Amino acid sequence: MAQMTRWGAAILALLLAGCLSPTPFRQAETRGSDGYTVERLGPDHFRIGFAGNEATSPNQVADSLAYLASQVTLRNDADYFVVAANKMAQATVYHAMGRHSEDVYCCYVRRGVTGHEYEASAEITIRKGKAPQDDPAAHDAREVADELAPRVKRGSGFSVY
Repeated sequence: MAQMTRWGAAILALLLAGCLSPTPFRQAETRGSDGYTVERLGPDHFRIGFAGNEATSPNQVADSLAYLASQVTLRNDADYFVVAANKMAQATVYHAMGRHSEDVYCCYVRRGVTGHEYEASAEITIRKGKAPQDDPAAHDAREVADELAPRVKRGSGFSVY
């Protein structure tokens, strides 16, 4: 029986991995869902975020957040952004396996599959002109966009702000 449960967990993990692809760069449909969020805090100050699913690596989340910062900057006619604060968070997701009763998984769970989802957020200030070379938090938006565009998979209906 234990052997069957292990095989079941392995098969579920493969099915989940096969069905999921990394979260594309698209606007989150609702608060807390996968994709990007942009909140204007002031004329040149934004809180941005990107949340990925289990198939989205922490590096992909970080790249998507940096790409988002560049897009917010460029679409607001600025040239560079300064990162005031940023953070990366990891959530553990548990897919239960067990006997199914009345559409609710309960009490009989023996094993499950665990995965991780990553979310990154930052506060940025956008500016015109050349990014100061002596400020490691200042990034030229065009350079960031050009570098990351090939690595960021964009979803349909792309619109930042």
